[in-house]
Amino acid sequence: MAAAAGVAAALAVAVPAAPASAGDDALPAFPGAEGFGYAATGGRGGEVYHVTSKELTGPGTFHDALTTAGDTPRTIVFEVAGNVTIPQIVVRDKHGITIAGQTAPGDGVTIRGNTVRFVDSSDIVIRNMRFRLGSASTDDAMYIEDSQDVIVDHSSFSWAGDEVLSIKSKDYDDPRSKNITVQWSIMSEGRLTHSMGGLVEMNTISMHHNLYAHNNDRNPKTKGVMDFVNNVVYNWGDFPYVAGGESGTKGYGNVVGNYFVAGVNSANPGEAVVRGNENYQVFLDDNRIDSDRDGVLNGRDTGAGMIEAARPAVRVDERFAYPPVHTQSPRRALDLTLDHAGASVVRDAVDARVVDEVRHQTGAIIGDEADVGGYPDLDEGTPATDADRDGMADDWELARGLDPTDPEDRNGDDDGDRYTNLEEYLNELAAPGFPKGYPMTPVEWSGDVFEPPVPEAPEVAPTAPLEGDAIRSAVVTDSSADGAANAALWSIQQDLQVGDFVAGDRMTGSKAYRFTSVPAEIQGLEWVRSAVESRAATNDDLLSFYLPVDADVWVAHDTRVSPRPAWLTDGYEATGLTVADDHGGSWNLFKARFPAGSHVVTGANAGGTVLNYFVAVDPVPGGNEPVAAPPGDLRAEASGESGVALSWTGSAGATAYLVARESPSEPGMRIVGTTAGTSFRDADVEAGVPYRYQVTAVGPGGASDASAQVSALVTSGSTTAPAPDDVDVAAARSYSVDLGWSAVDGATAYGVYRAPADGGAFELLAYVPDPGFTDDTAEPSSSYRYAVTTYSPGGESQRSAPVAATTGGPLDPVGAPGQVRVLEESATAVRLGWEAEPGAETYRVYRRDGGGELALVGTTTEPGYEDDTISASVASYDYAVTAVNELGESDRSEAVTVALPVPAPPTDLRVGLQGATFTGLVWTSAGGATEYRVLRSEAGGEPQEVGTAKVHTTYDRTAEPGTAYTYRVVAVNAAGASEPSAPLEVRTLPGAP
Repeated sequence: MAAAAGVAAALAVAVPAAPASAGDDALPAFPGAEGFGYAATGGRGGEVYHVTSKELTGPGTFHDALTTAGDTPRTIVFEVAGNVTIPQIVVRDKHGITIAGQTAPGDGVTIRGNTVRFVDSSDIVIRNMRFRLGSASTDDAMYIEDSQDVIVDHSSFSWAGDEVLSIKSKDYDDPRSKNITVQWSIMSEGRLTHSMGGLVEMNTISMHHNLYAHNNDRNPKTKGVMDFVNNVVYNWGDFPYVAGGESGTKGYGNVVGNYFVAGVNSANPGEAVVRGNENYQVFLDDNRIDSDRDGVLNGRDTGAGMIEAARPAVRVDERFAYPPVHTQSPRRALDLTLDHAGASVVRDAVDARVVDEVRHQTGAIIGDEADVGGYPDLDEGTPATDADRDGMADDWELARGLDPTDPEDRNGDDDGDRYTNLEEYLNELAAPGFPKGYPMTPVEWSGDVFEPPVPEAPEVAPTAPLEGDAIRSAVVTDSSADGAANAALWSIQQDLQVGDFVAGDRMTGSKAYRFTSVPAEIQGLEWVRSAVESRAATNDDLLSFYLPVDADVWVAHDTRVSPRPAWLTDGYEATGLTVADDHGGSWNLFKARFPAGSHVVTGANAGGTVLNYFVAVDPVPGGNEPVAAPPGDLRAEASGESGVALSWTGSAGATAYLVARESPSEPGMRIVGTTAGTSFRDADVEAGVPYRYQVTAVGPGGASDASAQVSALVTSGSTTAPAPDDVDVAAARSYSVDLGWSAVDGATAYGVYRAPADGGAFELLAYVPDPGFTDDTAEPSSSYRYAVTTYSPGGESQRSAPVAATTGGPLDPVGAPGQVRVLEESATAVRLGWEAEPGAETYRVYRRDGGGELALVGTTTEPGYEDDTISASVASYDYAVTAVNELGESDRSEAVTVALPVPAPPTDLRVGLQGATFTGLVWTSAGGATEYRVLRSEAGGEPQEVGTAKVHTTYDRTAEPGTAYTYRVVAVNAAGASEPSAPLEVRTLPGAP
C-alpha cells in the first residue's frame, strides 16, 4: 500500500507541456462560453495536474494544484470526489489555469472549509465545481481581484461568512479586473449575520443564467460595467440587485430578462434594483418580479416600478453595447436556470433543495449550514483509468483513435476545430450541464463594446493659503485620491491645549478625537490641524509654509509609524515628549529651529493606516523686536523673456524678505519666494496674466507690515484679444451687483472696472480668471457704470462698452428665527418648523449630536426642514437655525433638543426555517433600530431574551425538540426598546426517535 501511495503521489505532479497545435484567437473557452470572459484560454495547450489526495497540502492536493502552477498553462483534473477540506488558497500572479470539476468521479467534488482567492491572475476557467465554505470560516467562498479573462461556468458557491462570490478591482480609480463571465452558476445561502451574495465591482463582466438565492444583501452589488441577463434572484433579505450603493463610483448596467422572486425574508418584495444613485446608469428591459410570495411563479414586468424610488439609479433608454449572450424570455430563462445552473452534471442535495425552494417559494436565509442539513454525503465513485496521465480517460482515447500511452496527444487537435484533444474530452463531460438545444457558439456580433467615458479630472480651483501669525502662506498639497477634499479640512489653530480637536476630519460624533495630553513645551502654540485621511498622501511637499520670525518647528508624528520618513529623521531632533488623544493615539514630538524667512516643507506621513502628523510653531524667545518699517519704493519690471523683476528699498533690521503675489487664478496674496537681498525675479509667470506683488521684511523678532502693492503684466508681443461685447448686469441687489459676459477667445483673464453713474473715472475692482463677477462692495440706493477688459498674451484690451446698474434700498440685518420647534419626529426622521424671519432669503439648519459641535446639515428657503439623516445610535440631537440675507447670516436661534424616539415594534413576525433544535425567525422592521432582541417564553412563563440580531432575521439555537414556544421581538435604538411585537406561537420539530 505504501508503494502504491508513493506511485500515486508521483503521478500527481504536472505533466510538462507539449507544443499546442490549436490557436486560441477569439476561440471560446469551451462550447457554450459567452460574454466578456468567453475567450479565456485556461490551461489550453499546457500541462495536466491530477488531484489525487484530500489532504490539506502536499503533492496531489487541490492546494498544491493551484499554488504550484507556473508559467506553463495547467489543467487540473480530479481523481477524488466528495467533500475536500482546504486551507486558505491564494492564487497570485498565475496565468492559464483550468479547473475541470467535471472530471471528478461519482457525485463530483465540493471544496469546503476555507476560501480560494485569485489575485492578479488571468486566463482562468472554472467549471463544474462546488465551493461551500461553512461555519469554520468567515471569509468569501471565492474571491477574484484584479484578474482578467476569467470564466466561471456551472459552479456552485454557498455558506460563506462574508461574500459568497466576489469579483472586483482593488483600485476603483484604475480598475484592472476585465473580461469576466459568470454563467450557469448558483450563489446561495450566505450565512447570517452578513449573508452577502457578492461584490461585483469595477469589472467588465457578464453574468447570465445564474441563480442568487437566500442572501440578505448584494445579489449582487455592482459598480462599473455589468451585463446582467437572464438571471434569477430569489428571497433576498434587505437588498437584491444593488446599483452602486452609496458610492460615487460610476456604474453602467444592463438588467435584461431577469426574474426576481421574493421570499419569506424579502423586506421590500416589490423592489428589484435598489440603492442606486446618480452615478449608476441602468438599462432595464423585460424583467419580471414576483412579489406576492403565494407559492406560484407568476411575476410581472413592473418596469421602472421595480427600481427603488427612494434611491433610484438613472434609467437610460439605450442598452449598453456589451458582448451579447443568448437571451430568452424571463419565464423561459427561469426554467432553464433552475434546471441547469450550478454544478449540474451531477447536482448535490444542496443545489437540488435550493432550486426546489425557488420553484415553490419556500426556504429561508440561514445562519449555519446545519440549518439545512449540512454537507450531504457524496458518492466518491471510481476514477476513470488514465494510464498516461494526460487527463483523458483511456476508454475515451481508444474510442477516438488516440494512444492511451502517449501523454503528448492531449495537446493535439485531431478534428481541426482548434480545441485540443484534452479540451474535447473535458467539453464532452461538461456538455450535459447545458439545456438541450442551447446554442453552443456565441452570438454573432460585430459591434464596438461600450467604453465608460473617462471623466475629466475636475479643475481644482486654487484656494487661498492658510495664514497665521507665525505660520504664513501655508499650502497643503495632498496627492491621495481625495486630496482636495482632505486639504480643505486642514486649518491653522491658535493656543494648542488639552481638549482641542486633533484633526479636521475627526470632529463629530464618535469620530471626535480630542487631545488628552499636551506637553507644556507646545501648549499655547499656533499649530496646523491636519486631516487624518491625508495620511494616504505620498508626495514630499504635503505641507509647506514660511516663517516671519526665528522659530522652533515641532512635528508630532504617530508613534506607530516605522520606519519614520527621511524628511523627519534627517531634519528634526527627537525630543522624547509625546502627545496623546482620547482614542488611544499618541505622537512623538520632533523639533528643529529655523531662521526668519525660511520655507518649511514637510512630506508624507509614511503610515497609511495610522494618524497623520500635525505641526506647531514656537517663535524663539528673546529680546528682538519685529522689523519696524516695511520695504519701500517697490518696483516691478515685466519682460516676456525673464518674467517679473522686483526691487525695493531695504528695511533696517531685516534678515530676509518674503515676496507675495496675487493673480486672477490665485485668490489672496501668497508668498512665492524668500530672499536676503532687496530684489527678486519671479520667473514662474504667464504672459497675459496680471499680477500684484507686495513684500514683507522679516527678522529674528518678527515681520514688518507689508509694502504697498505693485502690478505687473508680462506680454508676448502678439495681438491683444478684444474686450467682451456682451457685458450684462445679471442682478442688482442692495449690496451687490452680478455681471456676466461671454468668454473671449485667447483670454487669460478679465479686468472689471467701476465708475459712478454721474461720469466719474473708472477704477479697477478686480481681476477674474473666467467670465462673470459679483461686486460685493456696492452701496445701497446707488448707481454705477461697469466695464470689462480682456487680458491676453498681447496685453490688456480697451474697456468694453459700459453697462449701468442701480442697487436697491438699504436692508436691515436679519434676526435669528424664532420658535424653532419639532413638528414631527420618528426613529428615522425629524421635521422642524419656525417662524418666518422678515427679510430672510434662506435658512441654514445646524445639528449637534453626541457632544460634538453644531454643524450645518441643510439649507432651505422655507421656514421648515426635514432631517432624514439621523442615526439610531444617537440618543438626542440639538438643532439651531439661522436666517440669511445679503448682509449675512444671523445669530443662531435658541437650540431645540430632540430626543430620539424608540423605534416602532417589529411587525409580521414569522418562521423562516424550523428544526428540532432551532427556530429561524423573520420580521418586518419599521426602521430606526440598531438591533433587535428576541424574547421567548414557554408554557405561560415569563419571556426571556434568547438572542439579538442586527438584521430582520435570526435563529434561536437554544430550543428543545418538540417544544411549544412563544416568540416576540423588540426593536432597540439609543433611546431604548420598542414594545414587543405581536406573539408568534411555534413548536419545534420532534427529535430523532
